Amino acid sequence: MTRLDFSRADFPEGFLFGTATSSYQIEGHGFGGAGPTHWDSFAATPGNVARAENGARACDHYHHFEEDLDLIKAAGFDAYRFSTSWARVMPDGRGAPNPEGLDFYDRLTDAMLERGLKPCVTLYHWELPQPLADLGGWRNRDIAGWFADFTEVIMGRIGDRMYSAAPVNEPWCVAWLSHFQGLHAPGMRDIRAAARAMHNVLLAHGRAIQAMRGLSMQNLGAVFNFEWAQPADDSPAAQQAAALYDAIYNRFLLGGVFKGEYPADVLAALEPHLPLGWQDDFPTIQAPVDWCGLNYYTRKVIAPCDGPWPAHKEADGPLPKTQMGWEIYPEGLYNFLHRTAAEYTGDLPLIITENGMASADVLQNGTVADPARIAYINAHLAKVKQAAEEGVPVQGYFLWSLLDNYEWALGYERRFGLVHVDFESLQRTPKDSYKALMFALTRLAMTVFAALPALVADIGGTNTRIALAHGAAVDESTVRRFRNADQAGLEPVIHAFLQELGNPGIGAACVALAGPVAGNSGRMTNLDWEISTDLLQRAAGAPRAALLNDLQAQGHALTHLAPAKCPQLFAGTSSRGTSSKLVAGIGTGFNIAPAFTTAAGVEVLAAEAGHTDLPVADEDSLSLSRFIAARHGHAALEEVLSGRGLETVYAWAAAGAGQDRTLSAADIMAAAKAGSDPLASRTVEVFCATLGRACANLALTCLPYGGIYFSGGVARAAAPFLGSHGFYEAFLDKGRFSDFLRQFPIHVIEDDYAALTGCASHLAGQ
Repeated sequence: MTRLDFSRADFPEGFLFGTATSSYQIEGHGFGGAGPTHWDSFAATPGNVARAENGARACDHYHHFEEDLDLIKAAGFDAYRFSTSWARVMPDGRGAPNPEGLDFYDRLTDAMLERGLKPCVTLYHWELPQPLADLGGWRNRDIAGWFADFTEVIMGRIGDRMYSAAPVNEPWCVAWLSHFQGLHAPGMRDIRAAARAMHNVLLAHGRAIQAMRGLSMQNLGAVFNFEWAQPADDSPAAQQAAALYDAIYNRFLLGGVFKGEYPADVLAALEPHLPLGWQDDFPTIQAPVDWCGLNYYTRKVIAPCDGPWPAHKEADGPLPKTQMGWEIYPEGLYNFLHRTAAEYTGDLPLIITENGMASADVLQNGTVADPARIAYINAHLAKVKQAAEEGVPVQGYFLWSLLDNYEWALGYERRFGLVHVDFESLQRTPKDSYKALMFALTRLAMTVFAALPALVADIGGTNTRIALAHGAAVDESTVRRFRNADQAGLEPVIHAFLQELGNPGIGAACVALAGPVAGNSGRMTNLDWEISTDLLQRAAGAPRAALLNDLQAQGHALTHLAPAKCPQLFAGTSSRGTSSKLVAGIGTGFNIAPAFTTAAGVEVLAAEAGHTDLPVADEDSLSLSRFIAARHGHAALEEVLSGRGLETVYAWAAAGAGQDRTLSAADIMAAAKAGSDPLASRTVEVFCATLGRACANLALTCLPYGGIYFSGGVARAAAPFLGSHGFYEAFLDKGRFSDFLRQFPIHVIEDDYAALTGCASHLAGQ
């Protein structure tokens, strides 16, 4: 089973996860005293619905709701978004209610609460009582009052226990799809009918909000469906067609509820058909709500066409499609979250009230594999998470749908469910997507993840080391080394590593890399690999992933390294504790990472200290600074304190002696150790003095009472020289602050796996 790329921990505290259904699609309408609906009539008309199927039995949720609620609870969802059937509660749409219908929703509500689920009700999800349809239905302005009466009846019974409530699901479908396009009940194709339905459905929404406020209900919202309108090409005609599609589908209804106005380009066609005095209804339509719901599935590619208004058509788009023929376009959800908040709702909470996909799911050997749905959920939740991180007030996400169900004019063949339903036996079978969600959402799953090993890796310039860890301890028996030049990227390295170890389950993953990390991605200057948390989660199959630069990883490791692995070079006199430390990395470059231990854990800051100015304290250092600036344009610190820096200093020293000589860093260190080359000895002395001055400046800035820790290959090679080649003298050369600097102990890290330990410690929160 493919896992999801997220867990609860990836979303803000209190973020709501739920699933959704609708009454006519799952309950079964042929029992429980429900009256006839316009959907029953629509389905009975040949050609309207595939195989003339209706909702008379559906999933028989009416008799199976306990089982279905158990499935919701087991998956780890917080809330259940359901709808009430107007015709079940009031069979004639008006007048006396049906006690059986009220009792059903009473039992359903209590059963949700017993399972700790938040009941989120939608009053109307498209099945209008047929007696009201006979009176004109949504074309009749009186429907707003009828709907308010229904609201008072059903919410008078269960409203006191609702977590949230919304009057109408997807008013565009109620009005436009059903009265202009004729694809849903009542199946009309009439611009006048559509115009009145578009207005009246909003008026009914406002009246219902007022009725629920009168019952002292809170947390009331409005639910709209959205489709991103993409012009078929760059032509002005296509741009205009897409803009009109957007206005009809998205902006008309939002504008009515949140701005008290309709888009001018839609009014140009609809205003002659709107009911008399429609402008006076906006105070009711704008009855304040507490949140806005977004139902999002796809985008539409729109092209102009010949013919009457609106003179546009849907074109075939290039993206992968669901069983509905809808393009998979997660960016549209992200765009709508930002746009809705910016243009209509401001700080009002946004809820994704529906998102999901239909696929031709097949039950085989007791399981239903639906990897495409898992990928769909991953992609859309990633965009929700991104929007939340960017400040959009999105506070919840509901999957459509819990069950395979009656898909309106398409009958029972299109499957949106997380749970497969055999419509003959009514057997429920959770699909792989359900299991993946359960794994991502439940506390049990988090416990399971916490018990699994972590994958940790250290990407250097030449090799990548990778291992398993338990807590903050690296299992050194699992350490593997991969030569970067032999690999196409990090993902195949992880796959090869896990395969060698028998593909163990991974609870979390963290990578340290020798390069800058920004947000959820990092880069290395000498390695063309994609490195991101998304890739890491995908490759490791872990619900949680993190990236650190290599020095941050070293900083996280400090409290877990054995003293023998980080010997002390110079003792410190401080008695101020060890909460602040400083890692200085000297290798292919130079950088630092201040580390602070707080009540919340260890925090290690990133820096780019290697690009600060070379300290100048005497004529020699001034000469060296000018030499480097002439070569590189800037005398940066790492042009001395690095492997290549040693080579640069050697060339400078040779030039000062009137010689034109070069030597590799390794040979410089070897010659200095042997005492065989005065220029090498001079190079090491300058290196040590520069390191001392730089560290003194950094120590006065960061106050690392817990110690300065050198890491990296060059640091380890230079460590034997620090006591004899002027390092400490230069470090203390701060006049009256010399004794102050004696407070800070100085160590060198000699643990080859320190970065791996740091990754493990970071994941473990230690």
